[in-house]
Order: sequence, then C-alpha cells, then structure tokens
Amino acid sequence: MSASMLHYAHGLRGIQYKSTVYTDGSIIIKAILDQTKETCPICKSSRLHFKDSKERHFKMCPTSNKFCWLHLIIRRRYCADCFHKWWPRPSFVSSQRRMVRTFEKHVLRLVSGMTLEDTAKLLGLSWHTVRDIHKDYLKRKYSKSFELKKLIYLGIDEFSIGKNHDYMTIFIDLDTSQIIHAVEGRTKEVITPFLKKLAKKAIGLMAIAMDMSGPYKSAVNEFLPNRDIVFDRFHVMKLMNKAIDEIRREQHRIYKKQGEDVLKGSRYLLLSNVESLEPERRTGLQTLLEMNAPLACAHMLKEQLREFWNQQNHHDSVIFLVKWIYCGAFESGINQLAKVAKTLLHHHRGLTN
Repeated sequence: MSASMLHYAHGLRGIQYKSTVYTDGSIIIKAILDQTKETCPICKSSRLHFKDSKERHFKMCPTSNKFCWLHLIIRRRYCADCFHKWWPRPSFVSSQRRMVRTFEKHVLRLVSGMTLEDTAKLLGLSWHTVRDIHKDYLKRKYSKSFELKKLIYLGIDEFSIGKNHDYMTIFIDLDTSQIIHAVEGRTKEVITPFLKKLAKKAIGLMAIAMDMSGPYKSAVNEFLPNRDIVFDRFHVMKLMNKAIDEIRREQHRIYKKQGEDVLKGSRYLLLSNVESLEPERRTGLQTLLEMNAPLACAHMLKEQLREFWNQQNHHDSVIFLVKWIYCGAFESGINQLAKVAKTLLHHHRGLTN
C-alpha cells in the first residue's frame, strides 16, 4: 500500500509507508512520520537534530471488515539554536485520543444512524469513548453558533446516558428546538454555571419550561428570578399516567386474590389517548372501565386533565385546575389521585403560566 493510497483512504498526510501486517482480526500499517520539513516551534530555526524515537499506535477506519491500526514511528526533535526539545504531533491524529481523525468522523457517521452502544460494539470501542467523541462534536457544533441574547423561551430537560442511572441535562431553545448547552448530571450544582451565564446574557428570556424537579425549580428561582417557570405537559401527564398504573396494579392484585386475571394486558388501553385507539380496542377499554370503578374514575380524570392545555387564557386555566383538583381528584377518594392533585396544587403557578 503506497503513501498516496493511505492519504486518500485514511487522510494520512506526511508519512513514509513501510509495510502492512495482516493478522486474524486486524490490519497493521507500519510507517514513519515524515519530519524533513519541520522547524522549531519556538525560534523557527531549521537547524534540528533527532534525539530518540518511539512507536505509537492509532486506530483507523476498518478495512475489509477488519480492525485497522497505524503503528507510527515518531522521532523527538532537538533545536541546535534554542535547545528546545519536543515530540511532534501529526496533524491527522486526534488531539485527545489514540486514533486518526478520519476514524473519529467514521464514528460520528455511524452515531447519526445507530445507538452509541451499537456503534461501540461494531468498532470495538468502549461506550464512554463513543459518547465522548459525540459530545465533543456537539460542543464544537453548537458552542459558538447561538447568541443567548436572542433566546426567548428556554426548555430544560434530562435524559439517561447509561445503565447506572447517569443523566445529562440539556438546555433547548424552544423556538428552534436547538440544543444550546448540555452538562452531565441533573443537580442544582451542575446547572448553576450555565444559569449564571443566562442571567448575564439572555436579556430577552421570558419563560423556562421544565419538569417539576426540585433542583431545577430551585436553581431557576435563585439565578433567574424574574422569568416565568412553565411546567410542561409531557411531565404532568407522565405523573398522571404513573398514578393510573399504580391503581391498575392495585386492582390487579385484588382480582388475583379472587382467582381472576381480567386486568392482564390492560396497561396500554388505560394509558393511551382514547382517540388513538382502534375501534376494537376502544370497545375493550369501555368494557374494562365498566367493570372497575376506580380505574373508570382515574381514566376519566386523566382525559379531563388533557383539556387543561386547551384553555384559552390564564383565568380559565386557574378555574379548570381548581375544579379538577378539588371537585375531581380529592373527591374521588383514591389515594393515588389525591397525591397527583397535591403535586399539581403545589406547582399551580408553573402550570397556569
């Protein structure tokens, strides 16, 4: 394989190709870094000498379904004028990882259509390495492209990034759906630095949408006290659906003690929006609700709560919420619904905003 072929296929500019070694699962390309045109980075002198050398290994894009490695010999340089010593760093090598830049681009291409875990397995990398490559790419792409002074409506959300309950918090411009910042964790401490930045630069920020998380609310109230907090629909309905599922499991246990299994497979029917169900499933839901009063009451209140976001103004939304809490959930006598009502009452300002 010639040096020109290596440059074309892997972007390896400025090397002297030596040989290729084939093993059972890998292809190893051996080369020497071409250092004939180097100058001293301190004094720009060309009077340089070679000191010692070392071989470094860099991961490359797979070839013929085999892992591919570059074993590159690099020689340390010594300047005869200013006596500076240094190890040259090839331009085609990643600044942070033992891999060439074309391999990082290959990882990003795969991540755009696959999960991080699947990409890691395919390329023989750790999940954390793939995540860090993708995270660095997002930082480069978005760090300088958004002007905070243009931000009007901000969304704060979290998502899981691992199997050990690791989370990441993201900040989103709700007008464009663009992620403008991301940070690992979901505590008040990790989001505070960006909130302080928003307090200084986001002069047009009017409202912030989030879930009913205590740390988020506390941090926003402290550092952005004059902005409206809005609790988003998704997390409110998620809270309601959780309550319905708890009622379903409770009723299921009661039926099981009686030797009946009538609620098996009913979770989907109860949590789906009625209008999204096919006709035969709607019939099944109606039969289910007719035979169980607690589930019928919970389902009715869930459907009523969905209408909260159809209210035309602040006054109507307040009246609706008060009626739903006091005349609906509390009057039902069902503990799970009362718990939801207390949560919504505690967060009423963020809901009606």
